Amino acid sequence: MTTISAYQAPTYPLLISHPSLVQEHSSVEVSFACPGTNPAFTISGGVFSATSYISFAAPYTTQWIYQSDGTTTTGACSGRTAARQIENGVTEVDMAAHSYNYCAEYLDVGSSGLPQSSVVWYTVPGVFMFQHLAPAVPTPATMTSTCATLIANPSAVDPGTSGQITFQCSDINPAFTISGGTFSAIPYFTIGAPYTTLWIYQSDGTATSGACSGRTAARQIENSVTEVDIAAHNYNYCAEYLNVGGGGLLAFGLTWYAT
Repeated sequence: MTTISAYQAPTYPLLISHPSLVQEHSSVEVSFACPGTNPAFTISGGVFSATSYISFAAPYTTQWIYQSDGTTTTGACSGRTAARQIENGVTEVDMAAHSYNYCAEYLDVGSSGLPQSSVVWYTVPGVFMFQHLAPAVPTPATMTSTCATLIANPSAVDPGTSGQITFQCSDINPAFTISGGTFSAIPYFTIGAPYTTLWIYQSDGTATSGACSGRTAARQIENSVTEVDIAAHNYNYCAEYLNVGGGGLLAFGLTWYAT
């Protein structure tokens, strides 16, 4: 029973997931193999027995192996060619001489995707053979909002003042959320005096008041300029203004386009 991608020195290779992304709230299966067109492992020379030690967590539910070059290599794990469910500490007896990949089932994946997992194989006498490390599988990055109209905090400003004002969906909901990984997008907006600059910042960060530039994960955004690799956080807007007149701060709109 051999593999070309054992997680061990000097390179510590990881398995490759198929697909490379999973959809939030999906409940299906994901396959793992060695890089390229190589199977996760191969049994040759006759049937072979080995004990697997599995480390994986929810939303994973079950772990399987199947014949990587069999007639059915997609769909439900249990329906794939030569499929076997493997369990932690249980010996798999007389596995046929084939090339194998892993198939893992999961239930209602969250926004953080699937966690890293591993399988360690021992011979039946208890001799270590190799370990496979399966990488975390992320969900696609998204940028979402729960509202179309923002609220201002504070709700009023005094004439002649200069400072900052925050915009968010509600007292408890951020202006927008990025999840599943970094996200790039282009903001389009027009603001005039007494506004001077517009920023985004992490709404649940450690610094959420004071100068816009000093807030957690603060970024100054500019009209039609791409914001590259915005980190996965909840965000509010922070606008700076200078010497407010008697008419206060005027309304403005902002539209985001994905790149």
